[in-house]
Amino acid sequence: MTDVFETEPYQRYLEGLERGVLVYQHCNECHKAIFYPRPGCPFCGALDLQLRDSKGSGTLYSVSVVHDKTQNYNLVLVDLDEGFRIMSTVPDCEAPSIGARVKGRVEQLPEQEPRVVFDLCEGVQE
Repeated sequence: MTDVFETEPYQRYLEGLERGVLVYQHCNECHKAIFYPRPGCPFCGALDLQLRDSKGSGTLYSVSVVHDKTQNYNLVLVDLDEGFRIMSTVPDCEAPSIGARVKGRVEQLPEQEPRVVFDLCEGVQE
């Protein structure tokens, strides 16, 4: 039998993605943003966590270009304005610049779980 504390945070994350929203947790004790969703706060140990919708706006913290046999793609770390970091990609852009402003969106690929990807904000060049 699977413990509810192991599955519920991830299930709530997936439900957010199905709504088209990146969700994160906010600790009501230490007031820090938490991502990825989990049963307790990794900073203070509190269990009083609130689920919040992210606006999806952030800044590229790190960029790596992965060279594959068939295509190159990027792997990015994005610092979201709400105060947490997420690993993702910027589709259709081989090597975005560190410090670029990005906006997240939920992408649904056939026969896969939805995922969050980021687009460069207008006026930002590769």
